Amino acid sequence: MSGWRIVNVMVAGTEVASEPSFAERTLLVFPASGEGEALAGAFAALHGDYLLGRLSAFAIEDDKLVATRMAYGGRISLQVRLARGIAVATMREPCAGTETISLGRPSSVPVARSPLAGNRIGLEGAHIVVSGGRGLDETGFALLDRIAAQVDGAVGASLPAIDLGLASVSRQIGQSGKFVTPALYLAVGLSGTPQHLAGIGSATRIVAINADRDAPIFRFAELGVVADARTLLPELTAALGRRVST
Repeated sequence: MSGWRIVNVMVAGTEVASEPSFAERTLLVFPASGEGEALAGAFAALHGDYLLGRLSAFAIEDDKLVATRMAYGGRISLQVRLARGIAVATMREPCAGTETISLGRPSSVPVARSPLAGNRIGLEGAHIVVSGGRGLDETGFALLDRIAAQVDGAVGASLPAIDLGLASVSRQIGQSGKFVTPALYLAVGLSGTPQHLAGIGSATRIVAINADRDAPIFRFAELGVVADARTLLPELTAALGRRVST
């Protein structure tokens, strides 16, 4: 690739005895997981010149690395052009036809993963995800936390809900957030924009609750409920509580 070395990085569970050196014009691609992104930042601080974040694509043009990433909920794409340097990025899928190395946690940069408040299971590994949009308020998201605990699931959120301060960025699902593949996705107060749906696996069964019967999410849901979440969520929580106790 015209002098650029493209390297897939597999995250090892332990520290490696020695870390390889990287010459100019190297792109290190870490997995776009919670641990992968944390370690990408750590390695960029130690070895890299540029931390590019999560890329949607990259190419080599005129001996320059052209990295593309989405921003503002997938509404725009940004391109960064680099002539040289050690660049660090994450991607959802490994780059085909390139070399792969295994790296462990750098000893000089401790990386810890903290569980989300109110969550027992990470989004990426959850079989059930209950997700809220801007149709909810703080009380609604508190109820989602309770429902997630009752079904051993995880809580997600749309970008508009995060922009309103209803959830942390770590819970964002969508084109510019996390990609999830649960068996069941409960979408509450979500309109169903293409940017958000891009973060949900095609095999996932979607159940939607929305007060707007014309919300686009209903076109993708296997089951849709037109209702006010402020009324329905407390009833759902109570019903799940009775089921657990019996």
